[in-house]
Amino acid sequence: MRSCDEQRFADGKRTASGQRPSMGQDMAKGRRTEIEYLNGFVVREGEQVGIPARANERLVDIVKRVERGDLRG
Repeated sequence: MRSCDEQRFADGKRTASGQRPSMGQDMAKGRRTEIEYLNGFVVREGEQVGIPARANERLVDIVKRVERGDLRG
């Protein structure tokens, strides 16, 4: 596991600092994101099997608040 983390950090140093994930680009441009299809799916599936996905649930809430203009992204 440690070697995997080390590789990810090494790979991250090779990317341009101006790169931004597509969801971040959507938020910056005021567009709706795919948060409901990604993290919202995890929350719903977790609910069906009795496993809370609190971090995903919180992330969905925050991104939706940004999309509505209640928070700045």
